[in-house]
Order: sequence, then structure tokens, then C-alpha cells
Amino acid sequence: MRFSVGAENDPVAFELTTDQARSIARLRRTFPASDLRTHQRAWGVIVEVCNSGRTVALAAYDGHGGSHRDHPVQQPAA
Repeated sequence: MRFSVGAENDPVAFELTTDQARSIARLRRTFPASDLRTHQRAWGVIVEVCNSGRTVALAAYDGHGGSHRDHPVQQPAA
């Protein structure tokens, strides 16, 4: 995983919970050839899964142990 360069690129102020780490491991297993990118925010971290330059999945992890997965898109965005 690599962190995006940005204004909020300070060291991560929290550790992932076991459930959050397992969620990231599931993303890696589901998309083995994809690149995982992390984007730190004041409230936590966004994990973006990219394949061939396109985002194929997103997940958000907050500093209180919460995990939020994206919802599948039914039709491609125009």
C-alpha cells in the first residue's frame, strides 16, 4: 500500500483494528493483481483498489474501528 501525496499526509494517527486489517486482506485476495492506494483523511483512511488505471473498489476506515465499503455501481458512469 502507498499513501497519496497531499495536505493530510502526516503519519497515520491510529492503528487498524483486526477487523479492518482483515477487510484489507480480503480486498487483496479479491483483486490480487490490483494496486492498493491509501488516502489519509482527518477522520481516517480511504483505501482505493485500482486496476489498469481504474478504481474497482473503495473502502473507508475510521479511527474508531469502523469500516465502510462502497456499494456496487449498477451501470458505468458516463
